[in-house]
Amino acid sequence: MPSLKSKQRLNQFICLSVSTLLVSTALVGCGSGESKAKNDSTPIVTVPKPKNFDIKTSLEMRDVVVKVYDNFDNSLVLEQQVSTTSNLTMTLPKVLDTSHLYRIEISTKPSSLIYNFLKGQYQSVSINLHSIVSVDVSNLTQTIYINPNSEAIYQRALIRSGQLPNEVEDPTGINDLHVKLATQDVNTALLNAFNRINIPNLNPSYQLNIFSPQDVSTVAGTNVFTSAFFSFGYIQQWANNYPDNPFTEFTKNLAIDLKDGQLDAKKVRGDATSFESLIPPTPDNVDPEKNNLVDIVKLQENTRNLFASALKEATLQLATNFQQKATNPDGYMLLEQKAYSGNTPTITSTLTFRVPGAGDYRRAVGFVDTTATCNGSIYPCKQGITGINIVNPNLPSIEYLIGHYEDSANNCQLNIRANGVLELIKGSQIYRSVLDADSTDNLLQVDKANREYLLNSSSTEPNNTSLDYSFVQVKIKENQVQSASAGLDSRKAPDQLQTTQLQCNFS
Repeated sequence: MPSLKSKQRLNQFICLSVSTLLVSTALVGCGSGESKAKNDSTPIVTVPKPKNFDIKTSLEMRDVVVKVYDNFDNSLVLEQQVSTTSNLTMTLPKVLDTSHLYRIEISTKPSSLIYNFLKGQYQSVSINLHSIVSVDVSNLTQTIYINPNSEAIYQRALIRSGQLPNEVEDPTGINDLHVKLATQDVNTALLNAFNRINIPNLNPSYQLNIFSPQDVSTVAGTNVFTSAFFSFGYIQQWANNYPDNPFTEFTKNLAIDLKDGQLDAKKVRGDATSFESLIPPTPDNVDPEKNNLVDIVKLQENTRNLFASALKEATLQLATNFQQKATNPDGYMLLEQKAYSGNTPTITSTLTFRVPGAGDYRRAVGFVDTTATCNGSIYPCKQGITGINIVNPNLPSIEYLIGHYEDSANNCQLNIRANGVLELIKGSQIYRSVLDADSTDNLLQVDKANREYLLNSSSTEPNNTSLDYSFVQVKIKENQVQSASAGLDSRKAPDQLQTTQLQCNFS
């Protein structure tokens, strides 16, 4: 029989052999057969991510209010009065819900100031700026960019969610898809200007003349340099035409212009807000026959090239004013060589319809690729029409129709929302339908030569005692709403409603 000492030696040998396996999970008593294993009860501390928001604005702002909202229910997460937006980091008071969007707002007060980098001085400012983001759990600190780009994305996302400019703002309808598509819209129109430029906000201690040849000696440095001057070149271009409060006024007017997703000097229909634009008037794409990449891009070519030329001139002017031509000739040459609009395509496509830069690249309402009817319609028909957030290039688009219409003579209103909701209203009469790809959501080609169409929308199944479908029907000519009706019909693709409950004219 082994002695007690031999048992102890055996225990010591086993413990030494397996200690590397056990050290991370438990402490094992070795050296005595009577030793006992003890579990490590030290808790593992997990720090929630993100813990902080690092707020980056384009220009230093002083004496402003920063608020963080949970966009799901509009609840306030954090509110902070800040003396300056330079080096602004905010510690979050709670763990963020990764399934929610969060909205960060900067609002000004009568005492607020903004740094005018073109004049090198502070001036009064009155503006509300927004950024709407998903939760990034990859780091303890999440960077939040609040600038003309983020404001335009927020305003475009509101439209994509179903909001219209004439209504009280309600951001809670915005979801991830709306933000994603709005971001694509804005970045395509602006060629990514102000998109995630990771530099300090401009202030007396950090100005654009800080760039040197060393900054363009690496790929990363070159990207930062060209992005910064290209982005602030927009402000210089605006200031050349509207010198008062250039950053604030540019940001406000840009967001209005881009609500329709295009840099085109146009507003969403029914938007009564006055605004200025640097874009010359852009032509509508009214001919469905030309709903292809080459023809749409060609129609917008003059607008796109004129704006790109003016933007390049303003960017080089800005670089010269901040000594880059003299002290950083390689950087200045990069700005000379940079593209300020997308290239003109040589091969056509019916799957994509725009290139980066200024212009109106929406498809004309209508179709010409079929004479087939659907559901017994008397006219050529396409069914399965939706709002603009479901992108199907094989179906007609309602982009040009989005907006608010009024028939003042009959006190009628029509809303056509980006999410596909149609509403015809007169007093207490409200008729509503949704374009959600049903067979009863269809577009009839009434007159191909004159580009006249009927847009029908109803539920998939009859929803009344007469077993008729309840329709909202819109008459369209060359992208313009002529009239709208609500009523009943036993057919899925009616031309004239069998029973009209409300009819309004908008031409």
